[in-house]
Amino acid sequence: VEEYLLKEEEIEWNATHWRIRCTGHIINLAVQAFLFQSVIEINELESYDEKEKRGEIRDEEESRVKFRLMGPLGQLHNIIVHIRGSTARTNEFLEFARRKVPLDNRTRWNSWFLMLVVAIEKAGAIDTYTKNYFPTLKADYLTPQHWKRLRTIKEFLQPFYRATLETQGDSATIDKVLWTMDI
Repeated sequence: VEEYLLKEEEIEWNATHWRIRCTGHIINLAVQAFLFQSVIEINELESYDEKEKRGEIRDEEESRVKFRLMGPLGQLHNIIVHIRGSTARTNEFLEFARRKVPLDNRTRWNSWFLMLVVAIEKAGAIDTYTKNYFPTLKADYLTPQHWKRLRTIKEFLQPFYRATLETQGDSATIDKVLWTMDI
């Protein structure tokens, strides 16, 4: 386009400067700002992850406390991490739920939404599991009010999930991207 405009129309246009950014990435950043803005700075979580990867943070409880700052969403995260913390606990949960709950990932688009979809569907199994490990998971126990809030967050995230699906891959067109931006 840049070359055509210069040769045929004598218009200077810098394609690098005016390129369309990845809509999915922009949506993901907006969703993270919503999820984390009033509770914790996203860069705090990211720097925390880096420290954990380097082995500077080894205390599992310190990690749980950090996620609890996010409210019910972080508490759910802690429960899922606990379930996946050992093969025996994972198998025990699979007996209740017949499937795993996807674990969120701050860099994977829609992972918080997908975690909520399955977790809400398997709320009974999560509740049973949490009660079985109540001494460990007491601070992360999800009350009916917490589940109500998680359902509200899931409903809020639904349009963002759809928008990322509509504007990804080979089917992404400028008209879909512009329509999504307008919405």
